Amino acid sequence: MTNFVYQPIIKQDIVGEDTIELVLHIPDNLYYFQGHFPQAAVLPGVAQIDWVMSYISTYFNINKRRLVSIDALKFQIIVRPDYTIKLSLTKINDLKYSFSYSSEHGQHASGKVVYCD
Repeated sequence: MTNFVYQPIIKQDIVGEDTIELVLHIPDNLYYFQGHFPQAAVLPGVAQIDWVMSYISTYFNINKRRLVSIDALKFQIIVRPDYTIKLSLTKINDLKYSFSYSSEHGQHASGKVVYCD
């Protein structure tokens, strides 16, 4: 039986006042690769969004339950097992944050997360 993990491995975090950059290693035993797809594993977008929400909550101290919308969401290049990707989070204002996943393979996903007061 394989021991699955649910989170990427944080290799580095660079914390600024309004920006966070995380270097994440995507392990091949990530739970979300199960059945998505058996012949060529792909990291589901819902997992990427969940991580964004978790990291915004952790680093910017925002309650996830205050989510209003995720705007301008784009998934450009798939993420596969053993990729190392960079997640950039930027505080636009107290209620709006942008995110971007990228790697040597290009831009993977981006969008804006909007919260209510």
